[in-house]
This record gives sequence, structure tokens and C-alpha cells, in this order.
Amino acid sequence: MSDSPATPRSLTEDWPGKALTAWFVRNPVAANLLMVLFLVGGALSAATLPTEVFPSLSPRSVQIAVIYPGATPGEVEESVTRRVEEAVRGLDGVDRVRSVASEGRGTVTVILRDFADAQVVRTDVETAVNGISNFPPQNAEQPQIRVPLPTTTVLTLALTGPVSEAELRRAGEQAENELLALEGISTALLRGVREYEIAISVSEQALRRFDLSFSEVADAVRAGSVDLSGGEIRTAGGDILLRTDARRITGEAFESIIVRSDPSGARVRLSDVASITDGFREDPLISLYQGRPAVFLDVLNRPGEDLLTVRRQVDAWQEEAILPAGVDVSLVIDQSVIFADRIALITRNAILGFTLVFVFLVLMLDLRLAFWVALSVPISFLGGFAVFGAAGVSMNFITTFGLIIVLGIVVDAAIVVGENTDRERAKGRTGRDAAIAGVTGVAAPVLVGVLTTIAAFGPLIFTGGTFGEITRPIPIVVVSILAVSLVAAFLILPSQLSSGSDWSRGPLARLQGAVQGAVQGFSDGAVRRWALFAARARLLVSAGGIVILIAIMAIPATGLVRFVFFPAIEAELISADLRLPEGAPFGDTRAAAEAMIRAAEEIQAEYAARGEPVIRTITATIGGRTSQFGGPGSSVSTTVAGNLAQVELVLEPAARRSIRSSRIESLWRERFGPLPGVERLTIISTAGPQDPDIAYEMTHPDDETLERAVLDLAAFIGDIEGARDINNGFDLGKRQLNFALTPAGEAAGLTPADIARQVRQAFFGEEVQRIQRGRDEVRVFVRYPEAERRDLTDLDALRLRTREGRGLPLSAAAAVTETRSYTRIERIDGRRIIEVTANVDTDVITPGSAREQVEDFLPELIERYPGLTWELAGAGREQAQDFASLLIGLLFAVIIMYALLATQLRSYIQPLIILIAIPFGVAGAILGHLMLGFDLSFPSIFGMVALSGVVVNASIVLIDRYNKTVESGVEPREAIAEACARRFRPVVITTLTTALGLLPIMSEQSPQAQFLVPMVVSLGVGLMFASVAILMLLPAFVMVIEDVRDNALAQWGMGAFGVFLIGLMAAGPWAGLAGALLVAGIYGLRRAMSPSEPASG
Repeated sequence: MSDSPATPRSLTEDWPGKALTAWFVRNPVAANLLMVLFLVGGALSAATLPTEVFPSLSPRSVQIAVIYPGATPGEVEESVTRRVEEAVRGLDGVDRVRSVASEGRGTVTVILRDFADAQVVRTDVETAVNGISNFPPQNAEQPQIRVPLPTTTVLTLALTGPVSEAELRRAGEQAENELLALEGISTALLRGVREYEIAISVSEQALRRFDLSFSEVADAVRAGSVDLSGGEIRTAGGDILLRTDARRITGEAFESIIVRSDPSGARVRLSDVASITDGFREDPLISLYQGRPAVFLDVLNRPGEDLLTVRRQVDAWQEEAILPAGVDVSLVIDQSVIFADRIALITRNAILGFTLVFVFLVLMLDLRLAFWVALSVPISFLGGFAVFGAAGVSMNFITTFGLIIVLGIVVDAAIVVGENTDRERAKGRTGRDAAIAGVTGVAAPVLVGVLTTIAAFGPLIFTGGTFGEITRPIPIVVVSILAVSLVAAFLILPSQLSSGSDWSRGPLARLQGAVQGAVQGFSDGAVRRWALFAARARLLVSAGGIVILIAIMAIPATGLVRFVFFPAIEAELISADLRLPEGAPFGDTRAAAEAMIRAAEEIQAEYAARGEPVIRTITATIGGRTSQFGGPGSSVSTTVAGNLAQVELVLEPAARRSIRSSRIESLWRERFGPLPGVERLTIISTAGPQDPDIAYEMTHPDDETLERAVLDLAAFIGDIEGARDINNGFDLGKRQLNFALTPAGEAAGLTPADIARQVRQAFFGEEVQRIQRGRDEVRVFVRYPEAERRDLTDLDALRLRTREGRGLPLSAAAAVTETRSYTRIERIDGRRIIEVTANVDTDVITPGSAREQVEDFLPELIERYPGLTWELAGAGREQAQDFASLLIGLLFAVIIMYALLATQLRSYIQPLIILIAIPFGVAGAILGHLMLGFDLSFPSIFGMVALSGVVVNASIVLIDRYNKTVESGVEPREAIAEACARRFRPVVITTLTTALGLLPIMSEQSPQAQFLVPMVVSLGVGLMFASVAILMLLPAFVMVIEDVRDNALAQWGMGAFGVFLIGLMAAGPWAGLAGALLVAGIYGLRRAMSPSEPASG
């Protein structure tokens, strides 16, 4: 484990790229062409880069859906979801299987393992489902197996007008068809409308009068509406097709169907027996836009489609659209505006940051040198655009994070090279020689510095899971731009600096001289004196630095800086979903939704009267809801149910209002107050992930015990201060009447199947046909009229038909008992679960703290209900997986950085001095959040990951200079002092240019920027703190290493301590301890094999 007895050689020795740099210096045409290639090629790539709201994700699941009209959740579970689960579990590539059995529908979602091919798994699933015997059950539809493709809602249009529901829907269909015909738009969905249906209503009185049964009427309709091929006749003159085309496609056409006829010629037509309505399904559904009836049209982006192209096409269509008279179209939601605002924010702050960097460089360097160093920023950025554009990365919200991260660090390589070239010219070298020497003198430390930054991000490219796929553009962007920055610093910049004289003249030159003199005086004076002191009092300084580090690292544990996984992001849409108990009257749902609408309209009017409007539009869907979160990997889905409603407030852009979306939510809640009969109300007023803050999947073999347990858990969560929107996951569901055959029914020859079929025909209806009418599939049902299905007394009127044609009252043929039917039954991997969820008010408590309290309570709950098990779900599960993924990436990054440093420095121990800058950077990030009043969050952590690759650069430059000075024969203490003084200026310049480049965003007050600020604080403040710590502590650490260099036992101990630090930073204390014990074991084995080896080398 011991290093070579000699001091490690300089990083710059025998740098292999010297000849290439010299060739470009002597061939400025090549350098200029390369620069133009990066600038022009990058500009063209940036102009043609596809734009998206979020990056496209690979499909992560396969979904099997079976429609089972009229079936209860229990029936769906037994006959559909459980059977499908058993068939697909264990297939290759399957991670989890989740099923939901609800009224009339069963859905099984097969969640895939990382990197599994969704289409291959879909084929396997389809084979497995097709192999289930006697599946699907009678009256159920064929299973629909699909791979859900992620989509993002770009635009939402509302069509309104004083016209009928049918006319409004036809206008919506026209608009949908016209939009889909436009180039660049592949997906548009009409919502807020009811499905078409032809209802053939047969009253009990009519059945008795004509002595008919539902089956006879249904059979007559099927026989009277048919379109069937009869084959063909092959004649000498050619083939002739035979066909019976008596298909009915309108309600009026069904009226003439003959239900019964006799030899005398008397005929009973369908119109004599039934009333026929060609209209919509009976599900009550009301869609409103600004209080007017409406239908909504969502325009979505699929992977590979361009966001801005979609917007331009829709704008052009709106200008030219000719809709039916009285129908108007309005733009409700426009994600492209948010995207454009984000790009404008990035551009504005990038220009301001670049200006600050340039001004600072002009103060520190000659104007010519400052100009060419600053020009490396656009060269690197535009060249990076060409590289990551070729890699398939689009311009989206996530890509902008990568651009922000790299903004402050892209210029570092050029600064170090340029500053060293300036020093070489000051020594009297000619332009070309100074340019070549300027590169070769710092090439290796610059190269290793950039490579360590790339190493910090590189492993994140290969991180699995949804989190890894969402954030993958960030490391690709950073790596691409940094790679180009190396080319610019090593090949383009030296060529530009090899000729010409200084540009600074007059007052500017005098100002630069004064600044440079002050910096030089400070480095030769205070910096050198501190380095000598730290080298002498190395143990005291080192211990003091470690104590400060530990104290700062402990701040989050004290609660002074909280951790919130995802910070609240200002939204421009507030969405409220309300749910009443299953089976609640639609009138109650409508009353609750209208109360919320009135409250929103009052707020809208009040703020408009003040001259500061905050709510632009109010939309509502009463009788259903639509998932409208357009996050990465999302898909739009609509649920229609009479106990659901959704009210959405589209706000004015955040930059135009003085009140935050969360405050508007609070005012809204206060205004509408408690809503009678509402079982659950969820309001979302922030952008970002919408998973519940608290979510646990509870399982127990006994359903009744499970229900008691979840009620206890929900009650405990309700007692947590700050918890809200609590959902115990348990819903009694609708009242259910169960029929059992009586002896009288048996005597009449009836069977349970007869009762089930005839009750279903009367009240749910029998689907007799599906007809394709244009683009719509229309179902035809035979059932009782709606007026005869609204009261329990209607059951008494139902007469069951025996096989002999006699009628028997239902009350005589069957005994009736009342129970409850579950609303939905969920299962995961074969286990029935109930999911308990809640959200928290982050002003009161963090989600993590709330989950800690719940998990402290869970052992008590398990003791109370033996056999109870639980799993973390929702945001907590996602966060655990995301952190595990991030830590694995960080572990690989630290290992790669150590390997790079160790091979270049030819030392096992010196890289540890450099890597210790990482925890000091993290400490600086924590301190920055404390001083600026921010919570730690996921963007903060990502900023720390970026920081881990940047913060070591100063240490690399100092250690390189130290090694070169020692090689020249200088005593170590003087060598480290000289290194600190000599490299003080480039360390200060690179640190402050990074900080200045990020300063505009760090001080940005725009709500759009608040998500970015924690990441920038981590990077900017962390780097400044770490740079100061390095300059103050590195001399002490270096001398401590020198003290133990010749002591084998001490050196192995330092190695074990270094491995402990790496493990601690990457995977926690146990990993660090395990690594340290492994090193100690190797040392012990070596001593055992060489017992005569002395303790010192």
C-alpha cells in the first residue's frame, strides 16, 4: 500500500498532447476552422433541436384491461384480475404486478424491470393471457393489452356555445379531426363528453301487454339489424359477392324492426313495444368553461414530436378554423408558454452571468486574454449543443438544468490555461512558445480536473429507473459541453493567444495593474504566511477543520435546515378533485362542485376589481375527472363517475401576479369552507411530482382485520400536525342487493342464472349490437326505461319469465339481502392491499418527518394486528429508489475520480487529500442553504453531485504545483507555501467566475426560477466555501501526509481512513467501515507473510 519512497512526480511530465497543441499553435487556420465549426454547427444544431416539456421516457409497464359491464369489483377480482395476475407473474422482465378491480372494469399493470424491452414483455403477456382457459368470462369484453406510451399535454382547448350537447360534441369531433390532419400533431383527445348510445327502453307494462321477454326483444333486434356476407358466386362473367345488408345505424332505423308476426299478417314492430333514444349514455356528466357548457380538446406530445411546432400549428388552425355557428374555441392551458418562459429565464440569466464573468476576467487579466477566455463559453456551449443533439437529447425542462449546472464551470479550463500562458509571457517567452508552455504547464491538472467533473456525472447516464431516465439528459449535456471546453482550452485558445500584443491600454491597464498587484501582494503575503503557519501547526489546523466540517454536517439533524425531497414549484394551474361516497346522488356532487366554482369566481372578481387579476379561467368537470399532470412519463386518463368532480383554476402567469398559487389555494379553501357529503378533497397548487407525501400499502390475510388496521393507521396520521387530505383507502362502496333462489322459484323451474340474466337485462341492459357510425362506436342496449330504474319499488314490478313463458314476481322467486360492494380491490403481487395516503403542509412539517412518525407507530400497529405487513409507497417509495440510484452513481463517481487521481499522481494517499474537498463542498452547500433560508431538496442534492466533480479542481492545481516544487529540491513546508501563493490567482479566478456565472440565477426572484435556486446555491456557495477551506487546510493536510509517508503502519492507517471517507461519502458509515476493515485485513495479511518487515519503510 505504501507509495514510492520518492515524492510523486508532477502531473505535467511527458504530457502526450503537447505535439497536437503545438501543431494547432503553428496552424491558426485549423484552429479558426475548428472554432467556426463549433460555433456554426452548434448554432444549427440548437436551432433544429426538438423541443419538449419533459424528456421522452421509455415505456415502463404493460397494461391488461378487461371491460366487464355491470360486474361488481368482487366479481371482477375473482373472474378477471386474479386469473390474469397468476398468468403473468414470473414472466421474464417483470418486476411487480399490480391489479385494480373496480365496477365494470379490471386492470392489471405489469411493471417492468430496468432496461427490460416493453414490446418483448408485451408479447409474452399476450401469450400468457391467451392461454387462460375460459377467459374472459361471459358478458366481458376481450382483454386489451397495450404498452402505455408516455405523453405530455401541450395545449388544452375549450369549445363553448349556446348549442345542444350533440352539436357541441360534433364541433369538438370536427376540431379533433382537423388538428390530427395537421403535420406534427399525432395525438388529440376529446374529453368532457359522454359516449354515444342507442337505448331501446321496454317497459314492464309493454312486455306484459305483448307477452314478451327481454330476450325475445333483444334477439329480434339482433336479427333485424345485420350486415353479413353470404359468400360469392363464381360465374363465367366474373365473381359476384352475396351480402345481406340490413344494418341499422340510427335510432329511427331500429323502429321498423319486426319483433313478432303471425300468419294473419299482424306485426308487432319495435316502435310498438319500446321507445328508442339515439343519444348519449346515461352517465351524468357536465363540463363547464367560465360557467358555460363546454367540451375540452387536449393536444398531446408524443416522443419525438416538437412542442413549438405543435403550438404553431394550433395557432394557425385557430385563425382559420370554421366551426359551427355559435361555437367558440378558447385556449385554456398552454405548456409552450411555460417552456418559453423557462428558456427566456435561462437565456437572460446566462447573458447576465456571462457579462459578470467577462467583467471580472477583464479586471484580473489583459483584455485580449479575457476576451478569448470568455469566448470559450459560447464555443463550448454551441459545440456541446452539436454533441448532445447528435446523442438524441431534446431541449426540455430537464436539459435546462444541465445548462445551468455547467454555466459556471465551463470556463475553468480556459482560465487556468490562459492565466498560465500569461505567466509564461511575463517570463519573456515568445508568443508561440508561451502558448505551448502555458498549456503543457497545466495540461494534466486541467485534464484531470475536467475528467473528475465528467466522472461525477458520467455514471448518472447509466442509472436505471424512472428517476435515472428523467435526469439522463443532465449528465449528457454536462459531459458534452465539458468535453468541448477541453478542446477549446487545449487547441483553440493557445492558437489565439500565440500572436498579438496586449489590448489593455490607458486607465484599463492601470486598473488591471492595481488589481493584479493587490492580488499578488495578498498571495505573496497573507496567503504564504498562513500556509507556513498551517504547515507548522498542522495537527491543530487539521483538527480545527475537521471539527468545523462535522459541526456543519450536523446542521440538518438539528432541524435548522430541513429536507424536502421536492421543493414547492410555483404553478399556473390549481386543480381540485373531490369525491363523494360511492352511490351518492349526482345532485350532491354537483352542489359541492358549484360551491367551489362560486368561491373561485368571487376571488377572481375581487382581484380583478383591484386591478391585479390572478385567476384567468375556471373550468369544471362534474361527474368525472381527468388526470392533467403533464409530468415526465405521464399519460392522460379520464374517469367518469357520478360521485366525482374536478374544478381547475388557470392562473395568470406567475410573473404578472403578486400572490403565489399556494396562497390562492388557501384563500379558496377558506372561501368555500366545509363541503357537505364530500368524502375526499385534494387540491394541488404546486407543479412537480403529484404522488402523495405519505403512502403505505397495508396487507393482511384477513380482510376485516386489514380494514380495522388501516382505519387505526389513518387515525394516527390524522393526529400528526400538518397532515391533510388523509385517505384511509377503505370505502364501503355502494349498497348491494344479493338475490338467492327461493323454493317457489325452484318450483317454477328458474335457476340462479335465470335470475341474474333477467335482472341484468332489466336494470343494466343487454347489449345487443355495436355499430360503427363514422369515427364512433355506438352501443345498442335493451333495458327498462330510466323512469322504471330509479326506485327500489321498481324491483317489485319485475316479473321473471319461466321457460314456459309464465311470469313470476321477483319477490316470489328470489330472497333479497343487502350488503356493501367494495369500490375497488387492489392487489400487488397476489396480495390484496389497502393503500393509506396523505399529504402534508410543508410549512408545518416535512414529508420525511411525518413518515418517520408513522414508521415509529407501525410496529405498535403490527403488534396490535399480528400478520399485518406494510410497504412504503407513493413519494416515499420513489424517493428511496431515487436516493439509492443517486448514491450508487456517486459511489462509482468517487471510485473513478480516485482512480484518475491515483494513476496521475502515482500515489495512493495524495488523492485522498484532493477528495477531502468533497465533504467540505457539501458542508458549504448546507451552510449556503442555512444562510439563504432554503430547504435542502432533490435539486440541492443534484447540485452537490455536480459540486463533487468541480470542487477538487483547486486541490489538483495546488498539489500539482507542490509536487513540481518538491521535485526541484525545495523543502516540503516551503513548497506548499509556494504552491498556495503561486496558484492563488487561478484558484480565485475559477472560483469567482463560477460564482459570478451562477449569481444571477441565485438572486432571481421569478417564481419560475425557484426550483433552480437550491441547485445553484449548492454549486456556487459550496464551491466558494470549499475553495477557502482548501486554501486554509490543504497545507496542514499535506504536511500530515508527509509526516506519515515513511511510516508503513501510519500509511496503511491513512489508506484505511481514506477508504472510510470514500465509503462514508458514497454509501454511508457502514460501507466506509467495511472498506477500512478490508484495508486493515490486507495489512495484517501482509505483515503475517513478512514477519521481519519493519514498521517503517
